[in-house]
Amino acid sequence: MSRIRGSGNATTELRLIALLRAARVTGWRRRYPLPGKPDFTFPLSRLALFVDGCFWHGHDCGRNLTPKRNAAFWQNKVARNQRRDRVVGRQLRALGWRVIRVWECALARDPSRFLARLRRRLPVAGITR
Repeated sequence: MSRIRGSGNATTELRLIALLRAARVTGWRRRYPLPGKPDFTFPLSRLALFVDGCFWHGHDCGRNLTPKRNAAFWQNKVARNQRRDRVVGRQLRALGWRVIRVWECALARDPSRFLARLRRRLPVAGITR
């Protein structure tokens, strides 16, 4: 566990970029200056999208490994991440943004379900057909 270094969830984000491009979803940006640093933003729709890793954000999906060494540290780390996620969500909503959080396992398991959820939240202008 000591060798784990956060890389910004790069593989899942790259997979999502490919998915958005294949589905012809437009209007998204990365590295948009907002609290919590959303992975993707849709500025015109005021929508912030976070792709949460199952390990780092404590998803109970079966893929979440529980470290055996230094377990208390990792439990506190994940709890702090979850607390920060809630605070950031509230901050963004107070600024008038809508927030979508998607788990990496859900994105891998059923990308079409994620796209349907995204389409419901975006105006027609954000998606070309």
